[in-house]
Amino acid sequence: MTQRLPLLGPPVGKPAARRCRAGVLALVMFAAPIGEAVARPAPARNAPPAGEISPCDDFYRHVNQRWLDGTEIPDDRSSWGAFSEIVKRNEAIIERALDEASKVDAPPPGASRRKLLDFYLSGMDTAAIERDGMAPLRDLFEQIGGLRSRDDLVDILAGLHRAGIGAAFAPEIGPDPGDSSNYIVALYQGGLGLPDRDFYFNSDARSRRWRQEYLQHVARMFELIGRAPASARIDARRVVALETRLARAASTQVERRDPLANYNRMTSGELSQRAPGVDWSRYLAELGIERAGQINVAQPKFMAAFARAAAEVPSGIWQAYLQWHAVRSLAPYLPRAIEDENFRFYQTVLEGKRAPRPRSLRVVEAIGGTYGELPMGQALGALYAERAFPPAARQRVLALVDDIRRVLRARIAALDWMGEDTRDEALRKLDAMNVKIGYPDVPLDDSALRIEAQGYAANVMRASEFDLQRRIDRLGRLVDRSEWGMGPHIVNAYYDAQMNEIVFPAGILQPPFFDNGADDAANYGAIGSVIGHEIIHGFDDEGRHFDAQGNLRDWWGEADGARYRQRTAAIVRQYSRFAGGGGLRLNGELTLGENIADIGGLRIAYEAYRNSRAGQPERARDDAGDARRFFVAYAASWREKSRPQRERLLLTTDPHAPPRFRVLGPIAHMPEFARAFACPAGAAPKGAGIW
Repeated sequence: MTQRLPLLGPPVGKPAARRCRAGVLALVMFAAPIGEAVARPAPARNAPPAGEISPCDDFYRHVNQRWLDGTEIPDDRSSWGAFSEIVKRNEAIIERALDEASKVDAPPPGASRRKLLDFYLSGMDTAAIERDGMAPLRDLFEQIGGLRSRDDLVDILAGLHRAGIGAAFAPEIGPDPGDSSNYIVALYQGGLGLPDRDFYFNSDARSRRWRQEYLQHVARMFELIGRAPASARIDARRVVALETRLARAASTQVERRDPLANYNRMTSGELSQRAPGVDWSRYLAELGIERAGQINVAQPKFMAAFARAAAEVPSGIWQAYLQWHAVRSLAPYLPRAIEDENFRFYQTVLEGKRAPRPRSLRVVEAIGGTYGELPMGQALGALYAERAFPPAARQRVLALVDDIRRVLRARIAALDWMGEDTRDEALRKLDAMNVKIGYPDVPLDDSALRIEAQGYAANVMRASEFDLQRRIDRLGRLVDRSEWGMGPHIVNAYYDAQMNEIVFPAGILQPPFFDNGADDAANYGAIGSVIGHEIIHGFDDEGRHFDAQGNLRDWWGEADGARYRQRTAAIVRQYSRFAGGGGLRLNGELTLGENIADIGGLRIAYEAYRNSRAGQPERARDDAGDARRFFVAYAASWREKSRPQRERLLLTTDPHAPPRFRVLGPIAHMPEFARAFACPAGAAPKGAGIW
């Protein structure tokens, strides 16, 4: 629901994190605690000798080629880069913190720290998981087996959704895009087992192979839960056929980027007229929402297609479909044979990973969620932040944010393409933008969450149900603007359009991105560009539709909006010329918002850095050298090596450009880069003057 735009997005094969909808394929990581005796990250000054690769020809390779040549992707990863290097230094630290906490006197029952440890123990107790076998599915399958009517279908879907199991569509509760001070129920398209609706229809050989592999994977999973091979193959074909039917009505990723098109308020009665044949009031009541009032039906066409399928598809096919999605959602928490088969398809076939990550780290992610957004993510983040982020670092990052925001303010005030009324609104929005650094000041109240030391899958489902109920309970209250959508331990950052806020967890505020004792060039080039990126998201092609309070409102003058669209069209053309692995071209429309943020973020971070140097005596400055260090730090922060499978997947599903283009695209808009490296003068892309 919330237009939340993270620096990186969620991993393939996992349900999208609630309220984090902007990306696919995250690098979700923990960062290094300050003061721990661990290896420091490789310095950013890793450019090859002059003459090896010219910075003017390929600056990404000029900075990173030695690293690329000397780096092997670990078997349990589909990529490896600067973000991943933080993980390597800190996996042992996270495990040590949990291990140490488990050896001291146990916190009292009901305490967050006790729940965190019990959850972790339940995930690590593989003997109990194997012993329980299919027991976590038994009640779900019994309910699904009783499906005979459309009313049964909506009742069962509501139960699955409460347990965090995605099927058919997805309910959300979050700020109302049209009135950001109040919460609203929203319904989104969903229920597909492949990463994107286009995977069901693309005609290239790779997509056909993926579909065949997926069909075989579904059949294998049915066999693993006890189906006879012939029955498993029949049910797999039924499931894929139903998913294909739903996918045909689903909006594309580019269409889902339009906040206006995805905001459709209506009552449950009006939804029943748009999507007849399903008792939507019954579904909401079963979900636990007695009086929903207005609902945001994000993709009405999809909901109508689901309602038709509910009426036309036989109950036996729906039973197979719901059983499949229950198994798929819970597979990482079930016996090893099922977990391994889930890994084989989603992580090996689609991403190229050769081995799973250590179990302890998989359990940690299950506890907190991909973004640390699940209930125990706050307790996990608190355990981390105690070791990782001192108050002095928090103050330094706040100062960096202020420096960079002042630059954007001056640039908006001087824009020659923006009229005064629009300019005033833009400045009000920038001034009202809230900043969250490190960790929440008030922890999440998880007192009503029940977690036990055994029963891993049951703990996962109870945590999901608690999280949904917590959101339902907020209906009718004013929006809590102190809430965080990421855990403090996550190596990521985001802009939330409906909160009009930028959020930087402690996890990303670590070397090599931020170091309180490092050269300003490194800090402004690495974390400064990230800060700038998130601020610019408030003014990208999606964020610009929300005002200073986070309401979806057209505050643009007509001529200003037209000039803005002309500039963004140039960026679409620029990035659409980039080609990745196998010659597959980047989708300039899908990646537009992230590209605008990368370009503008680098620009304002650089100007803030230059301003920080202006007060120094001239003899102490090296303007060209300062600029080179800034740009090298920026390029080094995006070093990454990916398996071919993952890069192809990113190019078709991710709203972020691959890392090398996140370097090459923005520097093309920076004449300061060309001067610093004595590159031949070239025409900057026409979109260079947006922000």
